[in-house]
Amino acid sequence: MDLKQLECFVAVAEELSFRRAAERLSMSQSAVSDRISTLEYSTGITLVFRTTRQVSLTQAGVEFLKDISVILKDIDRSVENARRVAASGLNRIRVSAIDEANLMLLPRILIEFRKSWPDIAVQLLEISSSDKHLQELINRHADVAFIRQSINNDYIVSELLYQQPIVVVVNENSHLAKARALQVSEIAEENIIGYPKHARPILHDVIWNSFRAENIQPRITSEVIDKSTLMQFVVQNLGIGLAPQWIKNISPGGLAFIPFMPGNASIDTYIAYRKNDNSSTTNEFISASKEVALHITEPG
Repeated sequence: MDLKQLECFVAVAEELSFRRAAERLSMSQSAVSDRISTLEYSTGITLVFRTTRQVSLTQAGVEFLKDISVILKDIDRSVENARRVAASGLNRIRVSAIDEANLMLLPRILIEFRKSWPDIAVQLLEISSSDKHLQELINRHADVAFIRQSINNDYIVSELLYQQPIVVVVNENSHLAKARALQVSEIAEENIIGYPKHARPILHDVIWNSFRAENIQPRITSEVIDKSTLMQFVVQNLGIGLAPQWIKNISPGGLAFIPFMPGNASIDTYIAYRKNDNSSTTNEFISASKEVALHITEPG
């Protein structure tokens, strides 16, 4: 099935004449007939009744016409939009980013980037899953992605921007709030607010791997996806949580953030982009991102 076959079908369906459809499309009648036959063969559906005197649609053809007409109009509209964008010279960068990058990193990057590119529009796609970010890059729905895990293949490359230490989030009135640092053994008896593996696999693994290394079973009493929700749970004394250090910048108050030991527990932030076919503005955005990341020791 191709676009020309669909255009021929619509013309025949609307004209109810192969001759008039051929004239409308500036094609030979036999070419129009061949394309309709090929369309019917590829779909396995009889769309048109043909006699020497009359052309009419089958019931399946009537329904097919309704859907195909909408699709062809959408295609025409998309082409027109693309032409308008090309004619206007509009430029944009589409950025797919994890929550930390959206809140803490991107504002700094945009300030730096717009020193050289003040007229470039930046569109943000807020997605929590690194896999989905990468799919946006592959599908060309995004130009740059900020993700948690490294990826390097024939199509996508990533670079480490910085690492965030893990902190224990506790209520400011907790007996743990004054600690200089907290080890697994010191929070083993605490109720812990965890994360579902399907939504927050890295943080989920940080908790479980840290406890397993000490042969201790964590007391997971609830699981949340959003870090703001985690902090609200801790404020209400529903447990403690482990999170990247940057979330202290969005704290609702009433919390303490204690370094989590071992110190090698961290959350990474990478910038990912396509290996080839990046625009000059995309490359400049990537450079600005890496420059800003060099000066980040603690976001905020």
